[in-house]
Amino acid sequence: MRARAAALVLAFPALAGCFTIDVAAPPGADITLVSSKEPTTVRREYRTWFVAWGLTPLDNTMPEVVLAREKIVATRVVVEDNIPDALHGILYNVLLPIGLVTQTVIIEGHRAPLPAPLKP
Repeated sequence: MRARAAALVLAFPALAGCFTIDVAAPPGADITLVSSKEPTTVRREYRTWFVAWGLTPLDNTMPEVVLAREKIVATRVVVEDNIPDALHGILYNVLLPIGLVTQTVIIEGHRAPLPAPLKP
């Protein structure tokens, strides 16, 4: 029993990562936070990849980039651990130990309203 517990403790870092998702507004943008209960009009869900067990992002998909691209002015950001992320962890850290981990990020919010057309 102790051997199993020790194996689980030693294997845990291989299945998990030490990644961080930096939630920041794009430079010059005024973005407010949205309640978890408020309905939203925009939803983007994506998986971001990290190398070296989460120490360094492999792609440029932090929320700041998505908020700027989608022109979102009110947002909530949810970081989710799900089955595909766990399967990637098992594949790239146990079966093929190269240190890749993934994290699912969900960005929901509202875009700025379109300006009213000019009257002739």
